[in-house]
Amino acid sequence: MSDTPSEHPDTRPTSTPTAGAAAGSAAPADRPASRNRGSQKRDIGYQLGLLSFIRPTTLLRLAHRLPTMSPRRLARALGITVGGWISAPLAAGQWLGRRHQIDTVELDEEPVFIIGHWRSGTTHLHNLMSLDPRFGCLRMFEALAPDCSVSTVRWLPRILAKTMPAKRPMDNMEWPMDAPQEEEIPLAKITPYSWYTQFLFPKQAITTFERYVMLQGAPVGAENEFKAKYLRLLKVAALHDGRRRLLLKNPVNTARIPLLLELFPRAKFVFIHRSPYEVFPSTVNLHRKILDLTALQQFDDADIEGNVVGMYQRVIDRYLTDAAGIPDGQLVEVGYQDLVDDAIGTLTDIYDRVGLGPFDAVQPDVAAYLDSISDYRRNSFEALSDRRIELINREWKVGFDAFGYQPRPVDQQAVPMPAAG
Repeated sequence: MSDTPSEHPDTRPTSTPTAGAAAGSAAPADRPASRNRGSQKRDIGYQLGLLSFIRPTTLLRLAHRLPTMSPRRLARALGITVGGWISAPLAAGQWLGRRHQIDTVELDEEPVFIIGHWRSGTTHLHNLMSLDPRFGCLRMFEALAPDCSVSTVRWLPRILAKTMPAKRPMDNMEWPMDAPQEEEIPLAKITPYSWYTQFLFPKQAITTFERYVMLQGAPVGAENEFKAKYLRLLKVAALHDGRRRLLLKNPVNTARIPLLLELFPRAKFVFIHRSPYEVFPSTVNLHRKILDLTALQQFDDADIEGNVVGMYQRVIDRYLTDAAGIPDGQLVEVGYQDLVDDAIGTLTDIYDRVGLGPFDAVQPDVAAYLDSISDYRRNSFEALSDRRIELINREWKVGFDAFGYQPRPVDQQAVPMPAAG
């Protein structure tokens, strides 16, 4: 069997979310509660997947941040470095043997970008739309090993599948190697200009976003380097998925619309939004769970809350400014609750409004998938405190105003908040 990705693989999702719920409260961020052996094994698996296959050059270019690293995280930093050098021969083998094959891939149809703030339902929407066989996606395996996925496709996914836990750390959704995945994960492994490097250095999260996503004070050449690496990543995804039209989900791209339109002037955008009261606790939970596994700096709950508050403001402000530049017929906005209440109707509207072709043929697969996850339990969080309700009302006013959500009185207690992908 050739290691070359199949031109027409069956890449529909093979797994569905399973029931499970994370606790609504957590130990202080830099002092995790004691874990049993199973939890420790799962954590190691997550770390191997998220922190391995990082280019040594990416690590070297982040070396200026090492003075801010916590001495307690030295072993983790050494592990990341060793892992990068161990995987370097695999990357070199792909570069030498498959470079021409990747370079000659043409993205014949411009991508469809699913955008929106984290925990607004982007993953759920991505999973639903990826059931359409007309679309190809970047898959989990390609995200974990971006520099060698073509040359190792025959054997490495099986090894990673045995190493990585079956479920995501933030919401217990299944994480198979062929699941659709977002591009920011592999981008953080191949360039220091990805915002997800903040999961190593959370103290610089806002600065990293402003510099390398909003390109305020970015180094000369940063934008061109990012474009080149992003395009190559998409060519690899297209090669793996039969050169079909790419369906891509990446919350960071919500703030990259002008850059994406430069690369793909006729791209389609599907923006999904959700109530700020539901986005906030779920995003805090996401940061806490991932940072416990990846951070090289000490951090606390105040750091997480500050980053979550500041990022929402910047991402939504930037989206509202840039969305006006998307040509007519290339953008549709949907609400998460609409997708939950009527997935078929919402998807039909998406397809019609941005011209993705008929949805009728996909409807039976979507209905079957929805039935298969009907027992899945989303995370449930403690009711928001008055302080947090006031914080969200004040700092995230832009979300209420733009998407029609009603601010809640401070003295009105919330019901437990469900999470979204």
